[in-house]
Amino acid sequence: MPYQSPLHLLDSLQIEPDQLNPAGLVQLRKKLLAEFNLTPAITIAIGDKQYTKDEALKAIDQLKEIQHLDDHASIFQDKPLLAWLENPTMALFPYKSIIDLHWSGHSNDFCDEILADALQPYCSFLLKQRRFSPLKEPLSVTFSLPIHYQYGILEVIYEQLEDINSLIDEAKKAPNFKQDQATFGFILYDDWPDFLNSLPEETFEGIINSFCVAAINYTVAAQHDQRYFVYDITHQLVRTNCDEGLKKTIQGNYQVYKANNSNGKGWSSWWFWGFIVLAQFLARACDN
Repeated sequence: MPYQSPLHLLDSLQIEPDQLNPAGLVQLRKKLLAEFNLTPAITIAIGDKQYTKDEALKAIDQLKEIQHLDDHASIFQDKPLLAWLENPTMALFPYKSIIDLHWSGHSNDFCDEILADALQPYCSFLLKQRRFSPLKEPLSVTFSLPIHYQYGILEVIYEQLEDINSLIDEAKKAPNFKQDQATFGFILYDDWPDFLNSLPEETFEGIINSFCVAAINYTVAAQHDQRYFVYDITHQLVRTNCDEGLKKTIQGNYQVYKANNSNGKGWSSWWFWGFIVLAQFLARACDN
């Protein structure tokens, strides 16, 4: 559940953040009581809202009961940070504000928790839109959090990678250039392997290897009809960190694709050996 500041009350009560301390709230309470004593009206206007005496005093007393008041006040004064924490998928990612909050000595368990609560829907939103470049900064924040706050975000990433692998596996059954490019054409761009390579190896090594296997099998199935698409996919596979056996297969395939792509020759029988290497890799994976 995204963060919701309990301090929006400050706007309607016209309280300055530096008054958010016991002495400041006592003085504010006295000031409001004096204003009610000076007027016969049942309510007084504070900002754009009318308050009865009981409502105004209760609102101030509620502020006194808020835990982590200093942290809430710091967030409330940073409007870009507040906007993103309260609505992660609609506001700009405030990287500088988060750095100031997280690495300036103010970080604590409370701040880490609300950052994680916003990072999870934000990362999910970017992944579903296949926007991998903007994930660089959110992921750097994610990996700086205590590990127990990373789990929900890592799970979202893992599930999205599983979905992508499934799409490619399904597409190899009947390759269709236009449809496949629309579905997973994002794997042709540099930000895709950059994203994969930024993920912690101990968590994602297996599923990244599975992606490479799926992509190689797709290129084998599509090689005769989608020469340039296959070449571009393999060009990015070369940049992807994966199992050494897979790397050798990818590199060998890439050299053949590159040569055939430049001189217009027909495809050779290299793919037969590619399948053998993949079969060996998958057999080793099953044994482990």
